[in-house]
Amino acid sequence: MDIGAAGGAHLLAMARGVGPDGLVLGIEPRPGSARLLRGGLRAVGLGRRVRIRQVANADDAGEVTLRIPIVPTRAHVPGTATDPATAAFARLPHRRIVVPTTPLDTLLADEGIDHVDVVKCDVEGAELLALAGAQHVLQELRPVWIIEADDLHQRRFDATAQDVLDAVTRHGYGVHRFRRGALEPVDQATDDEDDYVFIPDEREIAVPRRLDPSSDGIAA
Repeated sequence: MDIGAAGGAHLLAMARGVGPDGLVLGIEPRPGSARLLRGGLRAVGLGRRVRIRQVANADDAGEVTLRIPIVPTRAHVPGTATDPATAAFARLPHRRIVVPTTPLDTLLADEGIDHVDVVKCDVEGAELLALAGAQHVLQELRPVWIIEADDLHQRRFDATAQDVLDAVTRHGYGVHRFRRGALEPVDQATDDEDDYVFIPDEREIAVPRRLDPSSDGIAA
């Protein structure tokens, strides 16, 4: 799954990676971007491997206003923070559109999907909203998650990157970051990282894990 598919860079890599029998579910709330994603995937012969849903993942079904600055890949929900300077690109010219919202759990049920391997989630500060609607995914389906989390974007909702990490790890996940081609466990959010990998405690994966940050040795 690619939550916040935007221009499709991750979606394209996923579509190639799953092979002809795999499926990628791409979530992109902007209608223009969703249309371009569908056309681009057809053009490279990968359209049958991908389903695009033009919705925003949130904690409830309904609608939300999406703020779209002139930097189009930075579209975001305005959030609850009262100081606009806390939001990245907040002072750029922008337009607003209303888009539908659907909890991730509901979306997967509607799509008939009961198995998920990997979820990438980058929704410009609304990660906690997406996770709130994904309790079944977190507790029962147990995929690996790759989530963007930094304090700058989380301030839109009076939250922090650590709040995002806590929302996942409380379900029995370990948190990691990539360093020198390996996964390095971390105990908390750090100022020099904004992309974290969450692995279920019971799951083994093939990506190397670093044994000791002071050592060059890694273990598969």
